[in-house]
Amino acid sequence: MATWVCTKCGNKTEGRCRPGRCPKCGAPKEAIKKEETSESSPR
Repeated sequence: MATWVCTKCGNKTEGRCRPGRCPKCGAPKEAIKKEETSESSPR
């Protein structure tokens, strides 16, 4: 799973796909970016 961060309000959401809009502030999906992590997830 990925972590998605809203660039407007900073809200973090986890999921496989980017949300259609921010659940906290309602920003459009273009404002939601994938959070880069330095850890790799084990399979």
